[in-house]
Amino acid sequence: MRDLRRLSYLQRYEFPQAELGAKTGSPFKKNSPQDDQAAMLVRSLRSLTWGNRNLISISPTIWVGKMKRRSFLQLSAVGGTVAAMGVAPSRLKATATNTETHFELTIEECNVALIDGSEVYSLQFFRGFDNHSPELRVDEGEQITITVTNNDHYRPHSFVIYGVPNSYISPMQPGETGTTTFTAPTGGSYMYLDGSMGPLNRLMGLHGAFIVEPSDQGRTPAGAETPYSLADQNPQLQALFDAFGNNERFPGSPWLGRDLDHEKLWLFSQIDPSLNARMAAGESVDPRTIRDNFKPRYFTINGLSGFDTANHHEEGNDLHDGRAGRIMPSGRQGDPCLLRTMNAGLANHAAHCHGNHPFELSETDWQGNRHISDNIYEVDTWHLRPMQIRDMLLPFEKPSDIPDGAWPPVDEPFPLRYVMHCHFELSQTAGGGNYPQGAVTHWEMTAPL
Repeated sequence: MRDLRRLSYLQRYEFPQAELGAKTGSPFKKNSPQDDQAAMLVRSLRSLTWGNRNLISISPTIWVGKMKRRSFLQLSAVGGTVAAMGVAPSRLKATATNTETHFELTIEECNVALIDGSEVYSLQFFRGFDNHSPELRVDEGEQITITVTNNDHYRPHSFVIYGVPNSYISPMQPGETGTTTFTAPTGGSYMYLDGSMGPLNRLMGLHGAFIVEPSDQGRTPAGAETPYSLADQNPQLQALFDAFGNNERFPGSPWLGRDLDHEKLWLFSQIDPSLNARMAAGESVDPRTIRDNFKPRYFTINGLSGFDTANHHEEGNDLHDGRAGRIMPSGRQGDPCLLRTMNAGLANHAAHCHGNHPFELSETDWQGNRHISDNIYEVDTWHLRPMQIRDMLLPFEKPSDIPDGAWPPVDEPFPLRYVMHCHFELSQTAGGGNYPQGAVTHWEMTAPL
């Protein structure tokens, strides 16, 4: 590998392979000041703890080079950014979304670093140098063009957005490029993937979120913003969104669309390292045998797990930055947050939030068709079957276990943090029992009204 690059929090360095530092495998000369700094960073990451548990965290670096057989990209917890993220000048919509009409993706082989420091072989969609599994965001009704190049040297791959007509790209042989052009559907949450050899390629990592912003910000007849097109709305959905900021139960603010501070993505998946190892060795895997032999040992949200699924108020670390920032809801009382929850894996999930009961807005059926709930419940736990999408709304209410007379709390400082975990208990672990380093995260309330 030559022309390697190291991506750090602050800057990018270019270096020849011969200058790899001895202390950490960093790109800096042995015993140089930069190598000392890299060693210090790795030591600090390795000292992170969750409660009384010591962790070996994923280093925030990506080592990238020209692709050769068995020479891979290494992905880390903070590698890559959300494709659709932008910055708006408005105080209300501080992290406004940015929609596009053209996307160029590649399919790459890579090594993914896991929460316990181990690595597995993976396949990922990339957009650009380091943006893996990019979140693609478009406007309803626009003509969308997606081009995919297959850089996997030995296997064909395809592309499709589940439930979106005319989004399919037929299998591309190694080195080939395919293109699809289609009209963006109505507003909502969708999933793209490599549908060939199902479920093998999507379990290897070839999946991501496709988000459609509704026309006119999905406004109800009363003017409230929603994540859905007006034609798809029903009176029950409209009544809920109209109530936020206008009802005794929901004081505070209405839900704000096109704002990543008020919308999070939970894309669940699972990893069976033995399956990944077979693919890394070039073995031909019959996808029909996977379901009966799949034994996941790692459970991820947006490719992260455990400690890495949330930002932790470090200096200079905005709570909504990076991949962890797309997971962890954070806001004041009365700032409702949309949760786009998806399951790209093969195991079922039963997501459960402490502190608040989310409202179940919609779900998809086995064909990827979305159904908006006509009787919107608050739920303690919601089920995600493989390839299912459910949109939930976290109301950011005063937690019901705190009496009205004790709110806001005096002895308990803000932010108040509440865990989200899966009620299929195995998925809370990593590597066969490392708890709680699986599909867990938390949400936090930063202040009262």
